[in-house]
Amino acid sequence: MKKLENYIPFSVPDNPSAREKPSGPANPKRFTVPDKPETDNPQKEVIVLGHCLLNPIARVKGAKPVIPIDAKEANVIQLPCPESMYLGIRRREITKDQLDHPAYRRFCREIFTPFADMLEDLAADGVSIRIIGVPKSPSCGVRITSVGGEPGKSKEFHHIHSQEPGVFMEEIMKELERRGVSFEIEDASTQ
Repeated sequence: MKKLENYIPFSVPDNPSAREKPSGPANPKRFTVPDKPETDNPQKEVIVLGHCLLNPIARVKGAKPVIPIDAKEANVIQLPCPESMYLGIRRREITKDQLDHPAYRRFCREIFTPFADMLEDLAADGVSIRIIGVPKSPSCGVRITSVGGEPGKSKEFHHIHSQEPGVFMEEIMKELERRGVSFEIEDASTQ
């Protein structure tokens, strides 16, 4: 085994100015992690977020911008964006109907598996799990998703919103339930 010579552990200096956000117009509208009764140990909860709640670049171009989540005081796990991974960043608007296909569901299960392993391990250690999805998303919506849209060529794309989860969230819920992992799940607040 090779011995490390001149090893200096990496550390970040405690410099408050380094943590300040760049100057510029403040964004007064932000999602916040929904209020939850305080627990004796805040380290015993993890919040699992839909990808674009922390990274709006992953959203389909032309979609209303999401209001970022402010999760400074939380233990956060960011899920991958199945749509941008499967269809790319330059994808077109789609609905759950178009994603509800065995190949896409299998892909969602595959990318979630390492997260499911981690969440199962955390739950076994007594950590509570909260999942926050993206309202109206065909993949990451929890309570409401986009459905419909005529197949084939169309100059205008029409869809409706339905009270059901998106494809990725359905697969997440099924997998965690299959493993016996308790969790709470909700869409991010839009207010």
